[in-house]
Amino acid sequence: MSGRWRELPLEEVAANAAGAIAGGPFGSDLGSADYQDHGVPVIRGANFDGEGRFIRGPFVHVSPEKAAALARNQARPGDVVFTQRGSVGQVALIPDDLGHDTFVISQSQMKLTCDRAKILPELVYYWFRSPQVLDYLDRHTIATGVPHTNLGILRQTPILVPPLAEQREIVDHLLALDDRIAALRGLIAGSERLLELLFAAWFIDFEPVGDPHHPTLRGLASGLFPATLEGGIPRGWRHLGILEIAEFRNGAAFGSGDFSEAGVGLPVIKIAEIHRGVGPQTRWSTAGGRRPLHLDDGDLLFAWSGNPQTSIGTSLWGGGAGWLNQHIYKVIPQEGVDGAYLYGLLRSLQGSFVEIARNHQTTGLGHVAKKDLRRLEVIWPPVAVRAAFAELAGPLLGALVEGQREIFTLARARDLLLPHLLGGHLRAGEVVPLRPR
Repeated sequence: MSGRWRELPLEEVAANAAGAIAGGPFGSDLGSADYQDHGVPVIRGANFDGEGRFIRGPFVHVSPEKAAALARNQARPGDVVFTQRGSVGQVALIPDDLGHDTFVISQSQMKLTCDRAKILPELVYYWFRSPQVLDYLDRHTIATGVPHTNLGILRQTPILVPPLAEQREIVDHLLALDDRIAALRGLIAGSERLLELLFAAWFIDFEPVGDPHHPTLRGLASGLFPATLEGGIPRGWRHLGILEIAEFRNGAAFGSGDFSEAGVGLPVIKIAEIHRGVGPQTRWSTAGGRRPLHLDDGDLLFAWSGNPQTSIGTSLWGGGAGWLNQHIYKVIPQEGVDGAYLYGLLRSLQGSFVEIARNHQTTGLGHVAKKDLRRLEVIWPPVAVRAAFAELAGPLLGALVEGQREIFTLARARDLLLPHLLGGHLRAGEVVPLRPR
């Protein structure tokens, strides 16, 4: 490592200004009664984007007068925000495109304003995502009650500080990877939206019924849709229970003895891996737990337990071979059922699944049980209609899996690169730049 790299406590790279490192207000100083639709936005845990580096809306707000009273708890674009309570280890940057120049941080957050003559905020962000700091935070987290940290721990967190020119080079390499990942996420979101719109047009709004020239039917066989509805659905279609068209097979339970060393066997896919892919926190197993369930690219998954808003839902897996953990169903189409229709169907039921999970919610968790699925009836179109939908939607599903695969590959490359770049073991100039595709 170059001798010009210095290890400093985080407080030594803070700006020379009052409140450069600050926490949220005391609980009695900011409560839900203070929230309103307009004013100064409040940064809460919900504003962290688990897949991106920026704080994002929607926000709750407080009045300008209340924000002024909380001047010590304010943050601004360019600041780094850390979670203090609950999801310890969350970190994000406040971007300059949110339309506000002042924010209030909630009771569960802390913030840092950097001295930019010493350090780039982006370097702090990546440093706090590195294994070194995650391990440091894990060892210093206060486990009493809800896991939490505090400003004293944040101030003393060690950080390696290279010269500014090297900081910029390191950050540029990491940002290039993250920007490519963000672009792929945008393409995936666009493909998902197209598929959902097509599914809704055909199987929810029945737009082609009585309209043989509907734009979505171009190039397809004639006579796919009937001329009229009967009983609220296209004539000749019917209803089926969702368990008649697919098997929902739960992932395996794992005990402590079922896990192996990292990289030995296959990764165990939990809800965190569905969102972020296989990473440093992923557990591995050779046997796959009790009643092992193998997983591979293109498999359809349904997370049935967790936070109704952030965990419950349907996804296509694109992270390679693995073992599926419990609390996630592998959805296996019955014979003659196409995956494209099944995927669109489950995505269209997301609102119903969230509501079911909320109705079962206890201590912050909800679930969708098999008994709930047994009560769900869905529309069952003729095979020709399902085949035509697969012809249109199949390429979109392929793009979803390929995009997910590339995202997870880039994220693994970034996570492998991160400790080497930030530890000074690999000079930024030795890294081959990422070229746009």
